[in-house]
Amino acid sequence: MHEQRILAQIRELEGVVHRLERAREAADAVNIQRLESARGGRWAGQKRSEFRSVFDEARSGHARIGSEIGDAIGDCKSKQRALAASINPIEHPLLSAEAYLIALG
Repeated sequence: MHEQRILAQIRELEGVVHRLERAREAADAVNIQRLESARGGRWAGQKRSEFRSVFDEARSGHARIGSEIGDAIGDCKSKQRALAASINPIEHPLLSAEAYLIALG
């Protein structure tokens, strides 16, 4: 049944969303400013400038991670909603309701 495959895809995407949320939480748990404080004082002169340059690049990359993971989650949720909409609620009311419950949850 085609609708069952669609529902399976929606469930699979829900698993992806949960893994992405855990990845975002792990990235958010990294206190980049604390890393700067812990290691930044050990450098002087040119080495300090090099450290600062690399650290600023790392901080920028860290800031992008959360945004990119959020975009990926949004894409998955959008795909879930589109898949849920493809199940005819008149022909398959229970499957449609379950698909929307997952997609909008």
